[in-house]
Order: sequence, then C-alpha cells, then structure tokens
Amino acid sequence: MLIYDAAGRRSAIDRLLRPGSIAVLGASATRVAGGNEAIRNLRRAGFAGSLHVVHPAGGVVEGIKAHRTVAELPDGVDVALLNIPASSLVPALSELENRGVAGAVVATAGLTAEEGASLREFCSNARIVVNGPNCMGVLNVADRVPMWFYEGMLTDVAAGHAALVTQSGSASFLARAAEGVGFSFIISSGNEMGASTADYLDWLADDTQTKAIGVVMESIRDVRAFEAAVGRCRLAGKPVVVLKVGRTDAGSQASVAHTGAIVGSDDAYVALFRRLDVPLVSDYDELAVALSHLASPGGLLAAGPRAAVVTDSGGEAALAADVAARLGVDFPQFEEHTVRALAELLPGMQPRNPLDVGGSPGATEDVYQQVMPIVAADANVDSVVLLVEALAAMSEEETSYAAGMYEAARALAETGTGKPVVIASPTSASVSTRVQRMAGPRVPVLRGLANAVTTLRVLAGNQQPVVPDVERPAGLPGPDAVEALRSEVSACSGPLLVPLCRRLLDAYGIPVVSSVLVKDAAEAQRWADGRYPVVVKVASADVSHRSEVGGVVTGVETAEQLAAAVKGIESSITSLVPHALIDGYEVQELVRDADEVLVGFVRDPALGPTVTVGAGGVLVELIGDVSLGLAPLAPGEASELLNRTRLGRLLAGYRRQDGATDTGALVDLIERCAWLAADLADVLAEGDFNPVMVERGSGRVRVVDALIVASAKTEGL
Repeated sequence: MLIYDAAGRRSAIDRLLRPGSIAVLGASATRVAGGNEAIRNLRRAGFAGSLHVVHPAGGVVEGIKAHRTVAELPDGVDVALLNIPASSLVPALSELENRGVAGAVVATAGLTAEEGASLREFCSNARIVVNGPNCMGVLNVADRVPMWFYEGMLTDVAAGHAALVTQSGSASFLARAAEGVGFSFIISSGNEMGASTADYLDWLADDTQTKAIGVVMESIRDVRAFEAAVGRCRLAGKPVVVLKVGRTDAGSQASVAHTGAIVGSDDAYVALFRRLDVPLVSDYDELAVALSHLASPGGLLAAGPRAAVVTDSGGEAALAADVAARLGVDFPQFEEHTVRALAELLPGMQPRNPLDVGGSPGATEDVYQQVMPIVAADANVDSVVLLVEALAAMSEEETSYAAGMYEAARALAETGTGKPVVIASPTSASVSTRVQRMAGPRVPVLRGLANAVTTLRVLAGNQQPVVPDVERPAGLPGPDAVEALRSEVSACSGPLLVPLCRRLLDAYGIPVVSSVLVKDAAEAQRWADGRYPVVVKVASADVSHRSEVGGVVTGVETAEQLAAAVKGIESSITSLVPHALIDGYEVQELVRDADEVLVGFVRDPALGPTVTVGAGGVLVELIGDVSLGLAPLAPGEASELLNRTRLGRLLAGYRRQDGATDTGALVDLIERCAWLAADLADVLAEGDFNPVMVERGSGRVRVVDALIVASAKTEGL
C-alpha cells in the first residue's frame, strides 16, 4: 500500500468498506463454496449494488451469469471477494488491480511460506487494497453490506456505533457478547499482508457512524502508522480499546543481558498502549463490556483513573481492593474532610476506600443516600462504584433488602455530579432487570467486579494527546558522532569490549565509576595506590555476567589483597569458563552508601528499542522489580517508569530514617540510556548497566558495570 498517499489510501478503503459494485471469485455452480455463501449473505441483506461472479467455466452461479475472466468485468467494480486457491491469489489480484478494482477481501488460508512472501511483496507495491488473507470477511453493518464468507453468521448483528477490527476471526463473535450494543463495521483483517489495523483506524476516525473502536490484535506491523491512526481517532473523539492476544514470554530466553531475561515479549506492547493512553483489556468479555459503555448512546462519562467503592460487606471491600490492584485501577484515600463527614454518619469505624458501610453498627437505614454524595464530592475520586448483589436469581425479598442502595446510586447519578456511577454485582451471573429499573437509566448494573473495574479503567483512557515524535534534547551526540559509533559497533558481534562500552557511555554523558583497564596485578596496584578500597573484575568478551563465575572481587583494601584477587579471578575463569580469553582486569573505585539500580535496554523485534529500570544487583532476575518504556522516552516518562517500581518507593524514602534520595540524576541517566538504545537500534540488541549506584540522599549516579551486546551479524552482509 506504499503507492498511496494518506488521502488515496482512505479513498480506496472507502470503496472497499462501502462498495456499490462487488465481484466474487471462488463461487461454484456445482458445489457450495465460500464465495457462494458470500453471495447468499449479500442477497439476504438486500444489497442494492451490482453483483458479479468470475469463474473460468462461465455458466450461471447463484443465478448470476459468470464472467470467464477478470478482464470481462464491467467498469467500476469497487471490491472483489476472493476464496480461491493460494497459488492463484497473486495472478488474480494483479488482474483485478489492472481492471481498476479498489479493494479485495481475501478469505484464502493455508498459504505456504513462499506463497505468503509473494503475496506480501505484491501488497507492498499494489494499487489495490488487500484485506487478509485468512480472514472471515468484512461486515458493513451500518449499510447492511455483509461481505462475509460464512452464510448466516453474524449477518444479523444490530447496527449501531461500535466498530470492531480483529486479526483473529473468531473474535468477531464477541459482537454477540456486547449487550445492547450495535455495530457500524466488523472487520476481520486476517494476516494483514495488505491493509492493517492502522489503516482501518485511520479510516474509522472519519466515519460518522462509528463512535468507539475495539481492536483484537496479534501484532503491529508498522508502529508509527498505528500511533498516527490512534492520534487521528483521539482528535476525532473516538475512544480505542485493545485486546492483545498472544501475551507470552516466549523469546526472552535467548537474551545475554539481565534486562532481556526479565522483560517479557508482551511488555513492549503494554508500554506502547500506556504511552498512547489506549486501554488494554485481557479477554473478550472485558472488551465487550468496554464497547458496551463507550459506544452506547448516553453512555458513561469519561473519567480519571481514581475510583471509590461503597459496599455493605468487609469481605467485598477487601476483594475490590485486590481486583483493583490486579487490573491497575487506583482506589485513593479520601480527603480529611470526607473522612470526618463519613465518621459522623458511620460511628464505630474508620472510613477508608473501599468503604464498608455495613461495618458501622450505628448506621441508619437511609445512610447510603447520605454517604454516596459525600464520597462523590471528594476531590480524589473520579468515579463511584456501588458493590452490591444484583443477581437475577435473587428473590423479591432479597432485592427489596438492598433497595435503598440501588436508589442511592440512582439519586447520585441524577444529581449530575459529572462523575460516573455504576453498580457492580460481585459475580458474573446475570443481573436482575428489576435492579436495573430501580437504578435508573444512568447507572449501569454490571456483571462482576472485574467488569466494573475494567469499565472504569477504560473510561479513564483515551484522554491524553498522542505525540509520536519525541524531541531530541541537547547534550547528546550529533549525527556524525552517532554514525561513527554505529560504524564501530557494526563491526562487532556479541558483548562489546570494555573500551568500546566506555566510549558509548562517554558519548551519551552516562557517568561511570572511576576505573582503569590493566593487564596484570602490578599495573592494578599502581593505579589503586591511594584509592583503596577498590573492586577488581575480569575483562573478557567471553564472560557476560562476571560475578556468576568468580570474575568479581569487592572490598579490596591493600596491594596484597589486590594481587590475590587478580590471581583468584584468573584461576576461577580458567576453571569455570576455560574457553574464555582474558583481555585484562578492570579496577574500579568502591561506591558506598548507595542503592543498586538496573537500567537497561532491549530491542523488541516488533516495536523496536525499549528501556527498563528497576532494582539492580546480582539478584535482579529473582527480584524482577522492573518497569519498561519505549525508547526514546517522552518527557516525564522516565520518572513514571521509576515511580511504578518498588525501587521508586524506596528512593522516595520508604521506611528510611535518612529520608528521600534525589532521583533527578537517575532520571537523566535513564533518558540518556533510552536515546543510546534508539540511536543505535540497528546495531545493538540489548544491554544493561547493573548496578548503577545511586548515592543515598544526594542521588549522585555512577555506572559500575556495563554490558552492551551488538546485534548478531547476518550472513552475507
């Protein structure tokens, strides 16, 4: 699709999604094939445009006189539906392109690697927009044009304002789970060798029928295009919510650096969606619930990420806190004046969020009518959840018992606080229509606490502007310097030697401990004189993690200890890594009264360079306290990454008598590491600076150990 500019691509997709003339390749007069089913779906829906069939035998197919070749098609065909053998795809698409057909929906599956490569190459330069292959089709629900290869399946979905773009065909059936929601388009995009999710988001941003978009995604082919498409949807006021499938840690086992070993393959996608402020859900049910609120007329208002929960059970309050922590929703503490007001209404308890109203022995019958407005008025609260049983199986007496709670939620919503109010039934069983009537049209009654928390998290998304380009700050190497470093690194493969690592760190202004590279103990003793205590490390391209094979000795106080340390390291490496070539020994100053931090980077195969920060030291993989972002980092992102870790809380002074540590220098180092990873992403695979010593109090930072790994050379290059 590179041949199109943005406007041309949208125009072609418009013809694909809203065709006036359709040709079908893959329908038969002698058997029922996918093409036959597509024709029957179109006729049943009352498609008013022209419908054509291409079959080499000619004849009549589904009551339509078939053209023997694509060349016989009349002018003005907008889209072709193809369910033909894989070996015939590229020739047929080429003929359709030459005939002026704008788009093709390709259901064909089972392509060989060679056939797939041929189709991908064709699509990259084609004038025809190809949807698929291996897709179920495209449902234009708004205009009742079901270009769908499965007769009677989903062709009766109600029209409405939600759009669904899914790489997984079966995910199309979540349209059945989105209660009360109608759809504008359901696009099964298949393997996306041609048109991508980004292309459809870009088009849907301008579609007047679409108010919200759900995406089921396996991968992103072009990150920049996806970011730009989300940006257009954001400007158009159309929220996007994503279900990412295939979220495993496969692929992380081949890493050399600690960073690669503790970062999962899904973490980069999470970082991308966080940067774009696109909510990420975990299953079909959550996506269906999200769309039901984002696309419904008069749906819930957008909200911030902070929720308050009101319930009548201490156990449910505790469960709510657990679910919120798992799903990433913040339950903030109430303001002091809120606590005082609630304490007067709820004697005998200390009010906190989640709020167990039932825990007060002195609560009155109308207490919820009084509590709910107080909670909603708190400046720390963006939305209110009433957690109470609302099961369809409840008896009339059981429903009446909680009537005051339902009515309190309704009264709060009708006062127009500007904050969403929802009722969450604790389980996912069907909810009572009577409860929904009592709650009123402005208060949804949701099946399950997780669905309620997910809804609030979704409502908090899609609010920040999308800024795909990060401005390069001053103090980094210029283009010529970066190119010189790239040339030097490109000649390497695997872990870089200490001198080249040091040149990279110096070029990006990343501070390191005072150190020297020596050949023997005598040279080490001369440098260390007057600098004790010191640390001694082996220097070898064949040894990645030196402490794990006896390659590091710390706390060396004298010249005699230094000579013994060098001898011990040589003996250990010879014994444990006999193939390793010892290039020398690195002698460093010993940093005291500091916290150990890991800062590292990994090049994700799909999304590019990423940067990681967390607790460092030899137990980094066991602790696993890390946070990841896409490189380069936008302003403020480095601080956010740090704040999401336990390390961040520790540096902020958690349970420390000496107070907080200034993190400004560490944040600057993280940003510089991210730029190093971004600038040299084509020649560097991964690396970590571990530990980075952060002096307590002052926050002065120095890299103690650096491992940077060049990309493996490709044979023939």
